Amino acid sequence: MLELGDVRAIVASHPHMYGVQVEWSRLLGGPPVLVAEADEQWVARPDAVVETWSGDLELLPGVTLSQPGGHFPGSAVAHWRAGAEGRGVLLTGDTIFANPDRTSVSFMRSYPNRLPLSGAVVKRVAAHVDRFAYDRLYGNFDNSIHADARAIVHRSAERHAAWVNGDFDHLT
Repeated sequence: MLELGDVRAIVASHPHMYGVQVEWSRLLGGPPVLVAEADEQWVARPDAVVETWSGDLELLPGVTLSQPGGHFPGSAVAHWRAGAEGRGVLLTGDTIFANPDRTSVSFMRSYPNRLPLSGAVVKRVAAHVDRFAYDRLYGNFDNSIHADARAIVHRSAERHAAWVNGDFDHLT
């Protein structure tokens, strides 16, 4: 990895991704490990390289970290403005989960336990990321959307909110 250049920071999208970050930092020359302030209590291995952040943080020119919350209070995304040939990329972890069909996304509090987020929280998350221009979305586990991701997030959020709010109960 170091042959590609310096590592500026190590950032996890949410506490499930906390783990060997301190070791990675040591192996990669000591970059800071950035942890959302709202999720700091989940850090099991405090170290001088661990730094907390909140709100928005411009990590690099054109790369912004932001915390829409949802999956965890400090769940973070990264927006890369110049990605996808200038159309923008959103890196979402589990905050916004690209579905296998690559035409929709999911919003969950717990994926293993199948606990959905409320309609209000999903709308808040979608509104938070809507301020970014992006065409592609990359999540965890090789899930991605390669075109029209911003519109897909919006449509999926509206659909999710309607279903969990009971708007389609008559169809069940």
